Amino acid sequence: MSDTNQKKAFFNHKKRFCLPDKITIRPVTEGLIERLNANPEKKRLVQVRHLDVTYGHGFKKFRAVKDISFNIYQGEVLGLVGESGSGKSTTGSALIGLARHSFGDIIIDGIKLPKQGEKVTKELTDFMVNNVQMIFQDPSNSLNPYVNIETVVSEGLNNIKDLKKSFLRLIYKDYLRGLKKELKAKNFLNNEQVQIFLEKAQDLKFDYLNETAQQELIQLFNELELNHLSLDNNDEKLQKAFNDINTWKSKTRTDITRHLILDVLKSVGLDETVLRRYPLEFSGGQQQRIGISRAVALRPKLLIADEPISALDVSIQAQVVNIFKELKTKYDLTILFIAHDLRMVEYISDRIAVMNKGVLLEIGPTKEIVNNFLHPYTRSLMEAVPSIDSEKKSLLGYVYDANMHEYTPTKQPKWIHLGNDHYILGTDEEIANWKAGKY
Repeated sequence: MSDTNQKKAFFNHKKRFCLPDKITIRPVTEGLIERLNANPEKKRLVQVRHLDVTYGHGFKKFRAVKDISFNIYQGEVLGLVGESGSGKSTTGSALIGLARHSFGDIIIDGIKLPKQGEKVTKELTDFMVNNVQMIFQDPSNSLNPYVNIETVVSEGLNNIKDLKKSFLRLIYKDYLRGLKKELKAKNFLNNEQVQIFLEKAQDLKFDYLNETAQQELIQLFNELELNHLSLDNNDEKLQKAFNDINTWKSKTRTDITRHLILDVLKSVGLDETVLRRYPLEFSGGQQQRIGISRAVALRPKLLIADEPISALDVSIQAQVVNIFKELKTKYDLTILFIAHDLRMVEYISDRIAVMNKGVLLEIGPTKEIVNNFLHPYTRSLMEAVPSIDSEKKSLLGYVYDANMHEYTPTKQPKWIHLGNDHYILGTDEEIANWKAGKY
């Protein structure tokens, strides 16, 4: 999606049966386009533009999410924080299609999600099942208590039409991902020989299932003398990837399903002894690990974690957060991590977005938000945890009052860049006061 043509207004198109599209125009907040286009070198996996999510009808209509826009870049963890009722869970539900949005656009990997009243196609359903997964707050309510763990974790895998082909593709893509990660770390991505190899290896016409084509690629690796680059990801690892592909080609769907289940359970600290047991036999922390396994088994492009630690004991929360960090590295996941505890989100997120009453207020890299937060609501979240070391008389710290903003039709907030990709919503006067410590 290009944002450069929407500098002053956003045109919302809503399809109507047997009628022309209904077009609604909304002014674009000043500074928004700059914020959305701030990282042109990064791939936008998710693009949310001017999103509204509305519940109810008529006099009971309630806008839970109000004109929010943001990107989620491939491979990052975006932490979405705010107190209860801020609209963060509704935003997550909208991204997976559980809550249909009434205004704006949601685009995931180039696929636009339908609004309220628009048709959901089978192709879209298949795309969402295979590429977007969600982990819910209460694991005991999200796991079917009447089926065993093997059935629970395999639920998503059973929905994949050609599981074997998808699995073999994963083996090959995992090899390429590991190779490119190492090449980037050693600054070899622009090497001429490396470019020749990657062009061949990533060619859509390259048949990685054909053994002759496999040997040709290995031969190319050796002819280009890529081993002289002192790569850990050498020709032996390429040969191993092809050996694994050729071995699994002869396996049944049942064999592949069980392998994937055991692999993902191992990743969250569980083993095959849990397969025949039932969800209610486990503690809350173990149930959440099972829920994570079910979601990650499909290797989704986007994982939405809706307060996955808030229902757990404090002693278990850190363990679950560490599991997310390990899974992100192992499977190259892109995660929207929703929580109300900004301090906990700090440990897993690459960037943090702060919401209150359906409005996005501040967004930026984790270190910037934690160390240089400026919006009074963000300050209240940071000081919400009581501390005996506080020099102030109140253990609760700063309390935010939404009525402090004196906005009028002619005096509206705008997105202001504070530096280092850190943006805040406010007026010039407010920003000046907040920087001076006047809240």
